[in-house]
Amino acid sequence: MIPSPAIPFYRAHSVFATLPLPRIEEDAAPDSDTLELMLPADQERHACLIAALDALGFERFWQEDERLRAYVPATRWSSRAQERLEKRLAALGFENVPAPRPVMAKNWNAVWEERLTSVRAGPFVIVPTGTEPPAGHDPRRVLRINPQMSFGTGHHESTRLALRLLGEKGAQGGRHVLDAGTGTGVLAIAAVRLGAARIVAFDADARVLGNARENLARNEAADRVVLRAGPLAEAVPDEDGFDLILANINRSALLDLLPAFRRKLAPGGQVVLSGLLKGDRAPIRRRAAAEGLAFREEKTEGDWWAVRLGAEA
Repeated sequence: MIPSPAIPFYRAHSVFATLPLPRIEEDAAPDSDTLELMLPADQERHACLIAALDALGFERFWQEDERLRAYVPATRWSSRAQERLEKRLAALGFENVPAPRPVMAKNWNAVWEERLTSVRAGPFVIVPTGTEPPAGHDPRRVLRINPQMSFGTGHHESTRLALRLLGEKGAQGGRHVLDAGTGTGVLAIAAVRLGAARIVAFDADARVLGNARENLARNEAADRVVLRAGPLAEAVPDEDGFDLILANINRSALLDLLPAFRRKLAPGGQVVLSGLLKGDRAPIRRRAAAEGLAFREEKTEGDWWAVRLGAEA
């Protein structure tokens, strides 16, 4: 995961469909870490485009009514990558596919944060900074989040689906929890609310951990959550025996991580996967079955899909 301060999200499939982007100043400096691809496409085509671009290494997406913006780390791009992009998009009816361009450096926090509102997700309500929860909502299920540049405000289906699965009775027995790709820390905070005794939360981008740490403190959850930076193999090299693993990432990453998740599960442990499209169900099912993980529960919202897997006791 290679984020950029110019982009208000980090996770693949982190999409804020209702928040229009401000115009970027022409004299802004380019951010050499991240490239942006803009494609004209109505929202009915976004799901298939996101699936295709995800397979090509794009990590983050921003949906607008008539356009899709996709972001890829500059280190992954080459003339060969451009050829693969053109071939893949030609099959979807696109001609004259542009090359991704450097993102212009701009801090968009104030623009988009002020537009966020409280969001219900299963038994929880996510309350961004500056907003209030709905009247009468159980304060034990309120998650107060200052999103900054991290993913996890509840304004995307994948976050809501993960929280809905986490809130179901079958997933509430996790005492020892792993949160993979924590972002804002929202899933770790929700697990604390449900009684988890110890949570290890990690993200491949160390820069999001400051935001996660702030949100943990805001929700009085810091004493039960250990934050670590790096990919799974570096952040959690030796620890296993997790009752519950939470991962809201994307298909390619989750397919790669499932074998490691299985090794780190306690007998009878569970895995909640989100950041997936309905079309990802078959490959996830095959990989899960190969690792001895059975489908326990599935949920969908729009084109998005999430699943709770279980290991044998």
